[in-house]
Amino acid sequence: MKLVIVESPAKAKKIAGFLGNGWTVEACRGHVRDLPETELGVNMDQGFRPQYQVLPGKGNLVKKLVKAIRVADEVYLATDPDREGEAIAWHLLALAGDLKGKPVFRSAFNAITESAVKAALAEPRPLDEALVEAQGARRIVDRLVGYLVSPVACKALDGRLSAGRVQSVALRLVVEREREIAGFRPETFFTLKARFEADGTSFEANLHRLKDTDVRFTSREQAEKLVGLMQGAAFWVGKAGQTLKLRNPLPPFTTSSLQQAASKGLGLWPEKTMTLAQTLYEQGLITYHRTDGMSIAQEAQAAARVNIQRDYGDAYLPPTPPTYKVKSANAQEAHEAIRPTDVSRLPDESADADGAKLYALIWKRFIASQMTPARYTVTAALIHAGKSQDKPFPLIFKAQGRELIFDGFLRVYQEPVDVDETDEANETGHVPVLKEGQALTLLELPIDEAQTRPPSRFSEAALVQALEKHGVGRPSTYASMVKVIKDKHYVVLKNKRMAPTETGAKLCDFVVERFPQVFDVGYTARLEAALDRVAAGEMQQSDLLETFWRGFQPQLKTATEYALTQVKARPQAKAIGETCPECGGDLVERQGSQGAFIGCATYPKCAYTRNLEHKPLVLHPAEG
Repeated sequence: MKLVIVESPAKAKKIAGFLGNGWTVEACRGHVRDLPETELGVNMDQGFRPQYQVLPGKGNLVKKLVKAIRVADEVYLATDPDREGEAIAWHLLALAGDLKGKPVFRSAFNAITESAVKAALAEPRPLDEALVEAQGARRIVDRLVGYLVSPVACKALDGRLSAGRVQSVALRLVVEREREIAGFRPETFFTLKARFEADGTSFEANLHRLKDTDVRFTSREQAEKLVGLMQGAAFWVGKAGQTLKLRNPLPPFTTSSLQQAASKGLGLWPEKTMTLAQTLYEQGLITYHRTDGMSIAQEAQAAARVNIQRDYGDAYLPPTPPTYKVKSANAQEAHEAIRPTDVSRLPDESADADGAKLYALIWKRFIASQMTPARYTVTAALIHAGKSQDKPFPLIFKAQGRELIFDGFLRVYQEPVDVDETDEANETGHVPVLKEGQALTLLELPIDEAQTRPPSRFSEAALVQALEKHGVGRPSTYASMVKVIKDKHYVVLKNKRMAPTETGAKLCDFVVERFPQVFDVGYTARLEAALDRVAAGEMQQSDLLETFWRGFQPQLKTATEYALTQVKARPQAKAIGETCPECGGDLVERQGSQGAFIGCATYPKCAYTRNLEHKPLVLHPAEG
């Protein structure tokens, strides 16, 4: 009997249907071992040796899987095709113990289709120890930061707080953006436009050049003075022309771009998008959804080309399939981009379910990525003013218009925009074809008043984009980072935008001041790059951990000393006259991110807490 182990029961059931007799398919339901919940779980005296434990509630499942592994003739570990999946496979083997030379293989597939699964099982590979080492290094660093920094932050700030390595950097981006907005001082400025007529057609131009000075005026009087100088002036066309511009399609989705588009276009928060995408993947509808790769299987491109030619015609089919390159230097495993597994499975445009809408978004983006560019004509002209054409003023107006002449990929897909974004590529303004030297009739010289605008608060989509840009985290972690800082009330949503709470800002200030290296955006990106080197076999896990600890330990020491001074200087927590039901210590009233709460005075030794409003009612004898 051949055994295949995957992660989810839904995936196991589907794959079992592909394989038939002679195969058994089991699901491990994600990770089976991790560091312990209630202690550090990293032996610092033995080279950062992790002390893994079977996860709570997984004991019986692990026994079942270990038995299945030991009785099978061949074992195929087919967990997800990323670092986490590689680590899960490694942990299963470690739990199984000595298998006495039994054939054990690692199989990975990017799509749950019969052809993809059978091909992966036919060409298995050994377990990639370097990927396992990279995942373990990340887990150990995250545990050291979270487990050691959080209690220090709790002491220093007197609250229930947690400081994750990457989530705190995400919080830092939100806090710094908020302060940038708060410190912004708007400035009023004025701009000058002109409306002209040529051969019965009116159009608009903007003041483009004024000697060597800015074309924005700081006062209306400056603009009005220039308007006065142009009264009675002649206007004529200088350099003019019309060009063809192409707008290329966007590549298929990566994890990050899918989260951003789903947020903007469907109103889905990143965690919801990933949950829906997981379901679509397990149903065999899309390829693996945790990826920053942009490669596309040739058979998928060929199928898309058949669909495009049949449904839209030859004009929408490029001579050769488009290819896309990953822009991020931090991109890792070379998975395919996210696409439908079968492009002939069309989206149901009448469906109202979020999963169906997400599938439609993925399908359209993929098909559009294989289509021809959109084509525009861009008409532009420089316009001069003066007493006559041989006596020009030292200023130039510029008119430019864009008109869509062939929709190309836009026939299928247009990228959704955020609430305060504009799709500049779709902005149009008609400008007639003008000839050099052509005289123009001035209709109006309007003065526009505007103010400089502060940067916007991050939407969830914009924060994901910023995290990707700065190299913070990985595709699989963006959604959880955003979710954690919301769930812990370090940020709140205001008009679908993220604003830090007072608690979030205090926590951010503490970790940034006391751990300037660990929570630096640039350092976080450099650590990701180091993890990539471990994954590629170019760096040892031990070297990464030693380097991290040498920088982190001194900061931890000084932060701990600072926290103790804060505790000594702080008024003692208010005792409530009750003992802790878990350790027998005194219960006190504390302040936390959600307001006042009851906690054990011995924290962090004892972590017992309860909400203040849940204090038991004590009846006096006189009240019966």
